[in-house]
Amino acid sequence: MCVLHTFASKFREAVDREGFKTPDGTLGIEVTGTLDESLFRAIAGSLPEGTWEFVCHPGYSDADLQAANTRLRQSRETELRVLTLPAARQLLAREGIQLISYRDFTIDL
Repeated sequence: MCVLHTFASKFREAVDREGFKTPDGTLGIEVTGTLDESLFRAIAGSLPEGTWEFVCHPGYSDADLQAANTRLRQSRETELRVLTLPAARQLLAREGIQLISYRDFTIDL
């Protein structure tokens, strides 16, 4: 069980009490640093109904990143490649997944 599940109900209560708009949940936290094409297809093919945040860390392995204290160096370039493949966009369209930003939470979805 993910440690975040321990806090989920209290978090949801606080969010509802304050009237914040949030995604229904997050995906990808438990696989941070291991995203590849196969895993991306599996996640996209099994999304539940609702609005979900996909947690990932795409980026370039430049000098700043190499100097950072993180295990997520090479995986950033892999994630960037996976997420920008034309096949990724096609998969999302085929699955009926719409990409949005947090700005979209200012309107009713």
